[in-house]
Amino acid sequence: MIKRLLSKRNVYFDHNATTHIASPVRSIMNRVMKSYWGNPSSGYAKGKMSAQIIERAREQVAAAIGAHSHEVYFASCATESNNALLKTVSDHFYPEKNKIISTPIEHPSVINTLEYLKGKNITVQYCPVDRAGHIILEELEAMVDDRTFLVCCMLANNEIGTVQDVKKVAAIAKSKGALVFSDCVQALGKIPVNVKELGVDYATFSAHKLYGPKGIGAWYARISSPLIPFLHGGHQEEGMRAGTESIHNIAGFGEACKHINKLVTAAAKNQSQKKIFLSELKTMKEDLIINSPMDNCLTNTINVSFPGIGSGELMKMLDYNGIAVSAGSACSTSLKKPSHVLKAIGLTDEAAQESIRISLGIETKDKDIRYALKVIKQYIEQNK
Repeated sequence: MIKRLLSKRNVYFDHNATTHIASPVRSIMNRVMKSYWGNPSSGYAKGKMSAQIIERAREQVAAAIGAHSHEVYFASCATESNNALLKTVSDHFYPEKNKIISTPIEHPSVINTLEYLKGKNITVQYCPVDRAGHIILEELEAMVDDRTFLVCCMLANNEIGTVQDVKKVAAIAKSKGALVFSDCVQALGKIPVNVKELGVDYATFSAHKLYGPKGIGAWYARISSPLIPFLHGGHQEEGMRAGTESIHNIAGFGEACKHINKLVTAAAKNQSQKKIFLSELKTMKEDLIINSPMDNCLTNTINVSFPGIGSGELMKMLDYNGIAVSAGSACSTSLKKPSHVLKAIGLTDEAAQESIRISLGIETKDKDIRYALKVIKQYIEQNK
């Protein structure tokens, strides 16, 4: 039976799944919905005003990632963006080149799209990662050959927080004539992201991970990189993604990107909170397994395994006490099989199913940390 252990307070520790919409973002979205509802493709004044809102937001997103505005394309979400890039780039190169190399810890929207492409005669190989989730660069170098047209490597992992050296990955790929794709969804707003410095040809982003609205994402495609239309119909997004634009969501995305530097600075404070959290957890359960790496990791992400305690039961107890955590990616938590990320870094099925992810936010308070630690400690002591 799940018991409430302390006087309940609401604590949100699942910021890698989604974030609340920031007040400035809500304000701009409300203003756009009220006053800028014209069709951006229309030639009269009201339509042109809506089109200007979109282009202003495109410039804001581009500035946040170090790109040119002509290299940014809006989509409904990062999952769509990942699908669009992987499928259309594959179409461009096939059959002359037919090999993609990725990592086994990518987001499900990348992994599942790659599995789909296998049925289209694309060879997909996964470069192994080490116990910390970092791609093994020597293995990657040996795997890239003249059939390889794309190397996929996410910048920051959504489950364990590992930050990859994408710059080195790109250097290896480019030295052998391959292009580079990076899912940067979890990185933007937590660490500095500059697509030019990373050396990537394609990247994807999502507004709702940085205190913006759901239902809007973007992809970056370097000028001169191959790109084929994903949704056919109208001329929107330079003909790459047809359909009338979601103006208020796009405006919200742009506004969220205006505050990127503040978000990155604020995220730094999570490091001390994370250190306290892990130290206290280790004290109350000595056999605790820390799955997030100590170095090159997002400051807000904690992934741990509690031997002997199922993650499902632990999450239910925490939820009953007002604490929201997850067992991994929000896109796969309904599945009962172990996390592919935790399996890839060497955990057993049992250990993977005893793991939870705690992801802090820019408004996480020290008292939230203390409350969660008290709840977990009482639960462990009552279940010895």
